[in-house]
This record gives sequence, structure tokens and C-alpha cells, in this order.
Amino acid sequence: MGVWSKNLSRRAFIAGMGAAGLAGCSGGASAAGGPAPAAKETIYDRGADAAGGAGSETDASLSKDAQVTVGMVGDILVHTWVWKSGVAENGSRSYDGIFEHVKPIIEALDVAMLDQETILGGTSFEFSGYPCFNSPQEFADAEVAAGFDAALHASNHALDVGFPGIEADLSYWRSRFPDIVVTGIADTEEASRAVPMIERAGRKIALLNYTSTTNGIPLPSDAPWCVNMLDDARVEADFAAARDAGADAIICAPHCGTEYAEGPDGVQTYWARKFVDLGADAVFCNHPHVIQPFEWLEGPEGKRVPVFWSLGNFVSTMARMDGMVGALGHVTLDFSGGKCSVAAAGITPLVTHKAFGPELSTYSLADYTEELAAANAVRRDEGCGGFSRQWCVDFCAGRLGDGFDPATCEFTA
Repeated sequence: MGVWSKNLSRRAFIAGMGAAGLAGCSGGASAAGGPAPAAKETIYDRGADAAGGAGSETDASLSKDAQVTVGMVGDILVHTWVWKSGVAENGSRSYDGIFEHVKPIIEALDVAMLDQETILGGTSFEFSGYPCFNSPQEFADAEVAAGFDAALHASNHALDVGFPGIEADLSYWRSRFPDIVVTGIADTEEASRAVPMIERAGRKIALLNYTSTTNGIPLPSDAPWCVNMLDDARVEADFAAARDAGADAIICAPHCGTEYAEGPDGVQTYWARKFVDLGADAVFCNHPHVIQPFEWLEGPEGKRVPVFWSLGNFVSTMARMDGMVGALGHVTLDFSGGKCSVAAAGITPLVTHKAFGPELSTYSLADYTEELAAANAVRRDEGCGGFSRQWCVDFCAGRLGDGFDPATCEFTA
């Protein structure tokens, strides 16, 4: 499973409280024109390992030296042929096949996150792809079945079907999967002020998710808090609220950057630096749709913070070879010594097997074959006839650098 695989059994954790969005604000300032109000804590306590007994932080069975593995995949970008791939002849929809080949990798993580780029508005609206997306809610079913614990929803497409789309999306998550953390969007002002956290091994991990844009769609005047926007006052208030709520670690996931760029732009570097200076423990960036390099940034007191500049796409039907290669970024958080540090970090490259039917799926690069690559529909797109497994390996080697092992198809920081 790679350097990040742990012996903890995530599937044994007990579900806790219902999902709620993080604090939201208008782009450029908080809704009130200044720092946001103190956030209300929302804890998702999955308890202890089944073999370890009770799930209380004070339980003697919980080690103070516990390590927790956290991972994130990139954009779940539900183009028209992505959602059509899961429609059966009788009209029912299932998307388990998109995730089946990476499910063991996802389940091995203690905390598994995904970037839900498109709104799951469901049948309340017409299904649609680019440029304004509305996706089937059955994607949530498949994501939970694959082992994901958190859906990060702040993106440039969060308002593609307006505030009613956000309401429909969150209503589905809340009614079907109340134990899954859903961040970045909110359907009430109270929910927008919550601090979503996941608890593992008695440690509280806050998940802070924001976007730099909503593609020019204005935030609703009566619900300016419905999407978490990147804003200095908002971010500073969220960090303070997370610490006040007892967070032992803070993970940041901004949705920003320049699409298809080889490396980070000024927006990404500004916010990563801001997060690190405020005390973030790891930063996972999304939006560029292609893998970008990994970097360690130095924080207060010499703390080393891993920054994944872009994880690319987890699934899409883009007409680009580089858009077929995504990543699972992963870190091991170590809580020995009373503070959080990162004991290990790495990347597992992924490949979207583009197809116009149920064969559409995502594989780890290590498991992808030249035979599969020869059948990848991206080869039909202009300029993409050279797509192959070896091309993917060479692309990852060039983009990720010396830490990438072409034999194992793993990157170790």
C-alpha cells in the first residue's frame, strides 16, 4: 500500500455527529465587513479501533504517540460522460465502478478526503456537465462505499446551480451519510460557522476548505456565507476557532491556482504561506487539473509543512493527456511529544481510464497497464495519440522529480 499504510482499522470507527459546512464569507471580507464570528465546534468522533476498546481521549488504551494517516485525492470533475457512465438501461445510477480499483488504497488511510468539484444537486435539477455542472447524488453513495471520510466542496463550481443546489447537495449528505464530513459550503449561517473536525486516536483534526472564485457567480445577498471564500480575515478567524475548539492538527485544502500550469501561481503560494505561518500541518491544493510538484515549507519554530501544489483530477473526461494523471497525496501525522509533526509524506499517482461507458474508472499508476492505456479514449482526442502507461510514468517523473520511483510508481518526499 506504500509508505503511508497503517495498521489502524478505519472501518471499525464508530460514526459520530452529522455533517456541517465550514464558516463562509464573501470574497474579500467577511459578511459583516470584519473578522467572522467565533465558530461553533462540530466534532466527528469515529472512536477507537475495534481492537482497542472505547473511543474516549482519556482512555488508557490510546497512545500519546499515535500516528494518523491523512490522504486526499483531486478533483471529482463530473463531466457529462462521467455521470452517463453510471446510468443503467433501467435508468438507475451507480458509480462504484469509478472507485473500485483504488478502494483498497483509500480504505487503508485513517482519514480519506476528496475534492468534490461539482455540486451533487441530483434530480432536483437537470444533470449537466461543463461549463455549469449538476451531478447525480449517487456519487456520494459511491464515495462513501469507497471509504472516503470527507467531501471538500468549496470550488469554482459551487454555485453552478445556485444556493438551491447547495441545499439539495447538503440535504442528501445529511440524510444519507450524517457521519461524513462535508466542508466548504453551507446551507445555514449556523452551519457556516461550524469547525468540522475528524477525531482519530483521540486527536482532533480540523479540515479547512476554501475557494478563490465561483467563476463570477456572485454569492447570494441573503446567504453570503454559503461558500467558503479565501479571505484573510475569514482564514485567520477559522484558525483561531479551530484552536479554541481543541484541534490537535489543522489540514488546509484551498481550491485555487492556474488551470493546467506546471507549477503553483502567486495565489497558491500566497495562501500556502499564509496557512503555514498560521500553523497548518499540511496543505493540499486543487483546481489546476494537473499534477504539480510537492514542496516542504518551513513554518514557525522550524516546523516542516508538506504542500501538495495540485493533485490533478481524480476523474474527468478531459481531452488532455496530463488531465488523465491525478494523485493521492498522503501524510502521516505524528503526535508524540505533545505536538503535531509530519513523520512522512508522499504521492500515489492515479490514472483516469477514460471511456464513454461503464469502463470509465480510476486506477493507481502502479496497477495501470499498457493494454488499458491503449484502450483509453483520450487517445482519440487531438494531440493525445501518444498516451501510454510509459508516458504517464515519464510525466510523473518529470513533474515530481527525484522522489518519484518509476519502478513502484510512488513518490516519497
